[in-house]
Amino acid sequence: MIPMGLSSDNLTFLVGNLERLRQMPETPALPAFSERAVNFLASLSRLLLRDKRGSVDVKSYAYWIRRASLETAAREGVFQNRLGRGVALHIAPSNVPVNFAVSMTSSLLAGNCTVVRVSAKPFPQVDLICEAINLLLDGECAGMRPYICVLRYEHSGEITQALSSMCDLRVIWGGDRTIETIRQAPLPPRAVELAFADRYSIAVIDTETYLEQNPEEIAKKFYTDTYYTDQNACSSPRLVVWLGDRIQEAREWFWGALGKIVQRDYHMQSIQAVDKYSAVCALGMSRPGVRYVPGDTLVVRAELDRLTADVMDYKCGGGCFFEYAARDLEEIVPVLTKRCQTVAVLGVDRERVRELVFSRGVRGVDRIVPLGGTMELSFTWDGFKMVESMSRYVYG
Repeated sequence: MIPMGLSSDNLTFLVGNLERLRQMPETPALPAFSERAVNFLASLSRLLLRDKRGSVDVKSYAYWIRRASLETAAREGVFQNRLGRGVALHIAPSNVPVNFAVSMTSSLLAGNCTVVRVSAKPFPQVDLICEAINLLLDGECAGMRPYICVLRYEHSGEITQALSSMCDLRVIWGGDRTIETIRQAPLPPRAVELAFADRYSIAVIDTETYLEQNPEEIAKKFYTDTYYTDQNACSSPRLVVWLGDRIQEAREWFWGALGKIVQRDYHMQSIQAVDKYSAVCALGMSRPGVRYVPGDTLVVRAELDRLTADVMDYKCGGGCFFEYAARDLEEIVPVLTKRCQTVAVLGVDRERVRELVFSRGVRGVDRIVPLGGTMELSFTWDGFKMVESMSRYVYG
């Protein structure tokens, strides 16, 4: 029986309906990487890749869920004897449009009935993906119809509580405050929760390696890592650490090349310029040794004379960066707190960073990726193996 507080009056369904939601607690779980789920996602990939309206992030998602990609993931993991937990409730973020589909994908592959609450903020990417899902559920993939609901509702503790009371897994994407609010709705005793809280990321660049590269190509990669999501994604670097003997030369080339791309491709709201300058001023007032680098408002920079964990508390998106010139890689340790998610590297061996993380026992760093790869989709995120975490192991 569907919990009290849920009705067609307070829920807007993009995929599914109230009756489908009502039946989910009684719908059998599927095995991990079931043929049914893989076929559905592969078909969704095909539709989205063919659609001329698809943006870069939709195309990237569609490429990630190709049949060949899913089959590779199935081979590389250990999914035998894994079964869905039951009903999975996903609270998607409001700043990364395609995230709802990424979270849904891991949940379906884990074998769960999947309910996704998307933001009330309109995104064409959400509409496009849901349109393709509905087309498949009404046709060739009707067997997956009982397993998917995508819905919207205004902020309501009562609705969140009603949905939480029927789930076996809750996945929260959002800031710390969002997580605190959602957690006011208790879960059933055996339900589990994955929470993806506020994080930050950094980039480490070896100057000698950089100066041997094409500056425009590197700038394109860094633009994808940062400006494409207004630095709202946790994986977008906010701090750039320079290593090597040619730092000033590398800086001039790097920021100059990036500035040209930003001027050409990025549209900035006026309030963003104010916010970026305010963030730099606040940091400068809180500690000595911060130097504002004069320039235009599209790329706002501040140089630091030392790294401490608190510097990452000064957050602002839309192209606000801190810089630090390091003599040794060890100097980044103070910012590798449990809130540090990704280290993007150029010319620095990822194994060196991994060794540093393990040797110093730092609480952060879940990903070490090449510069330009921070937005790449993966079945491992924030230190969780997503499909494994969303399913259960049946021993015997």
